[in-house]
Amino acid sequence: MNTIAIQNIAANDIFNRLATEFKTALNNNYGEYSIRIPSRFGKGTITGINFPSGIGLFKFDVNFKDEQCFIYDGAKVHPFKFAYVLSGKLQHRFKGEDIIHCIQEGQSTILGAHRDSGNMIYFPENTRVEVILLDVNRKKFIDQIGFDLDEKDEVYQRIFADTEAVRTLYHHSQYSLKMAHLASELNTFKPTGLERVCFIGAKALELLSYMLMLYRDDEQQEEKQRIIRQKDLSRIRRVVNSIDQNLAELGTIKALAEKEGISEVKLQEGFQILFNTSVNEYIQQRRLETAMQLLNKTNKTISEIVYAIGFNSRSHFSKIFKSKYGVSPNHIRKGIKTYDRKYQK
Repeated sequence: MNTIAIQNIAANDIFNRLATEFKTALNNNYGEYSIRIPSRFGKGTITGINFPSGIGLFKFDVNFKDEQCFIYDGAKVHPFKFAYVLSGKLQHRFKGEDIIHCIQEGQSTILGAHRDSGNMIYFPENTRVEVILLDVNRKKFIDQIGFDLDEKDEVYQRIFADTEAVRTLYHHSQYSLKMAHLASELNTFKPTGLERVCFIGAKALELLSYMLMLYRDDEQQEEKQRIIRQKDLSRIRRVVNSIDQNLAELGTIKALAEKEGISEVKLQEGFQILFNTSVNEYIQQRRLETAMQLLNKTNKTISEIVYAIGFNSRSHFSKIFKSKYGVSPNHIRKGIKTYDRKYQK
């Protein structure tokens, strides 16, 4: 196992250390530092940046040939680390403790090391790992928020009021669907320069916001939780499949949700995140798309198509079909018949 001790919290110091350790070039783009892992160590990239608010965002997309341990233990007061594992897996241990925490794909953690401890993060060998580490400099973040934390919610006090790191905090959870969406946006944003720096700064704050919401929501009993977690995604996808396969005989949205063990509120929010539409709007869209396919590829009558896709009224179907496609179902069907007669001669 290779070990790298990181004794600073500023991105420029951390990446100078990493560049030296991996014997590779250090890149600096408007304060966003990055290195590429040389082939003798594995492959992938590590990027990171600090912001004046005390928040730092570090991204690992790596596949090491040998197990790699990063030891963060130099600072007297260690930043809180919010870890989001997008793919692969990690192990974590507080320095001086024996308990090893396994963090799997689709999970997140809050790591608050005691001032006499530190964070040891283990990357497995021959495994691609994608992880976002959100560092929060406790004192710097509190100094810039502009209000007395003692007067605010206990949830915030539990995380941020310990500016001297006298306690250890470890919180393990599945990260939310919104957090996964934000992580995807970070990976796909293409502009460079100041635009990129501003974008990353905004997304770092969003990620922190969603992590705090998730932390608060985790305190609720599962049936009262409102945030969509990764475990809910498979349930939402089963609802999507049920809709796609049973357009003619769909029950109520409540029934669809109950069948898959998910609340109606979570189901609606999941459709907004995944499809930018409500469940009812998605159903209507799929019915109209299926109607167009049946008009073009079958000899079913329009009345038969209306029944096959679950509409009760032919006139209502024709109205919304024309609203979506700009022509009536009859126009589509007549156009196909005219085309067939022309080329059958």
